[in-house]
Amino acid sequence: MKMLISLCKRQRIQRLGTASLTALLSACTVGPDYHAPQPVMPEHWLETTAPAADAGSDLSAWWHGFNDERLNRLVERVLQNNLDLKAATARIQTARAERLATDAKSWPTINASTAYQRQRISPNALLGALGSIQGGSQTKSSSLLSTLGPIGQPFSLFQAGFDSSWELDLFGSISRQQEVAAANADAIIENLHDVQLSLAAETARLYLELSAQQAQLVIAEDRVKTQTELYRLAAASYQEGMVTALDVQQAKAEQETAESSLAPLTAQLKNTRHALALLSGLPPGGLETELAGVPAVIPMPPVIQPGMPADLLRRRPDIRQAERSVASASAAIGAAVAEMFPKLTLTGTAGFQSQDLSNFTNMSSGFYGFGPRLSLPIFQAGRLKANVEAQEARHQEALAAYDKSVLTALKEVEDGLATIQGEHSRRLALEQAEQTARQAAETALAYYSEGETNLQSVLDSRRVWHNAREQLVQSRSNWATAHVALFKALGGGW
Repeated sequence: MKMLISLCKRQRIQRLGTASLTALLSACTVGPDYHAPQPVMPEHWLETTAPAADAGSDLSAWWHGFNDERLNRLVERVLQNNLDLKAATARIQTARAERLATDAKSWPTINASTAYQRQRISPNALLGALGSIQGGSQTKSSSLLSTLGPIGQPFSLFQAGFDSSWELDLFGSISRQQEVAAANADAIIENLHDVQLSLAAETARLYLELSAQQAQLVIAEDRVKTQTELYRLAAASYQEGMVTALDVQQAKAEQETAESSLAPLTAQLKNTRHALALLSGLPPGGLETELAGVPAVIPMPPVIQPGMPADLLRRRPDIRQAERSVASASAAIGAAVAEMFPKLTLTGTAGFQSQDLSNFTNMSSGFYGFGPRLSLPIFQAGRLKANVEAQEARHQEALAAYDKSVLTALKEVEDGLATIQGEHSRRLALEQAEQTARQAAETALAYYSEGETNLQSVLDSRRVWHNAREQLVQSRSNWATAHVALFKALGGGW
């Protein structure tokens, strides 16, 4: 029973000692402890009266709100096959491997080694050394040298063993390095999310642009048909003496001008399809068949609930990436400060050494050595202090970059809300203007058919109508694209 009580006491003492050592080492971690930045955020948005979204509102897969299956397939393909995403994923794997390598510094290292040497010891060198030891007596040195065996004869030396070292993290140098590696890995993950968000937004923007270009092409083709019909009507009226040759020439010029607009629009359509193919990781013609049937109707964007400005801190991947960079820079200060303190390393070596393989593994051939090594920087010509100052400056730089990312995010959201509201009003006005212009064009054509107006009035009214249609398509495109930009500014689903 006494032995059991004694053993229990000894185990408690060991546990207390281990806990005390752990607490002591953790308490000696030098450098500033990290505290996340707390930027002052506005309470509400300036440019919206829409109800705020719930704080947990999910903006992931926001492109589904356009209710276009072709757009959904495009975005999903891009998020799977884009080459920039593959590069970002590879960077994450690199960062994780570097983090594991840094974590390994807190563990002992053990190395195995083996060696073979064929060597010869110079008797003259030993004789001189022994002579100095014996006070210059040549006779005594020669006598002692003869007892050391065949000096001057070549011999083999076999050696094998292990060596180990373990640096105790007395002042937190290793733990701060681990914090740096962990924060850098998190920042690279957030960079991947930022790339995903940018690619989804760029895909949606290009798709909306493609729909707008299709609509512009339809308008241009309608304009060609209309001008061709007007030219035919003017030529017939000229034969009947109802109009002059100038009217016919003007109608012909309008027709040719309308036809000249088809080729640039067709080229723009091809270029946009090529850009979407590149985002999808395909050659330029990889989406020709799939995108050939894109309708000439711009998808209606969903209603956006922007939430509260403070939500950007958790939604925006670029802000989260900047915050992780601040954390990395803060930990780097501690790692630099720790370099100014002593380092304690436990080292050890053991193995076998012999001139003959027959007794190589005998205990008499064994050797070992164990002990601590303490190193303390004494004179570094100001290098360590300068390194600390450099890391502190980098920390200030990271804080400034973080503050800028927050302000940029606020600006982008406000810009997006203002653009949507302004373009919404413009779109409604253009819809009314397009209807009025269409009615005026139809009235002018009816008057011309009855001989109550001239051809120029018909041409002018048609030109105004087509211009109104083109402006309306562009406004609808701008309005839908502004929604995409706002989704991106809000942080999407990442």
